[in-house]
Amino acid sequence: MKKFKVRGMQSPDCAATVSQAVSTVDGVETVNVNLATGEVTYGPTACVDMSILKEAVEQAGYEVEE
Repeated sequence: MKKFKVRGMQSPDCAATVSQAVSTVDGVETVNVNLATGEVTYGPTACVDMSILKEAVEQAGYEVEE
């Protein structure tokens, strides 16, 4: 499992939107979004390009923390 943080989520609907965006990336099989911390955990980590994950989150209207 690998983690990153997302800014801008304020409600369960926001978390669901981010989860959906991340789950569309090839190679991602599981996604957990912690709304309280802004942390997104996903897996498996093999062959998942962080730049593609970042783009998916940004297209959903949120920002990945560097």
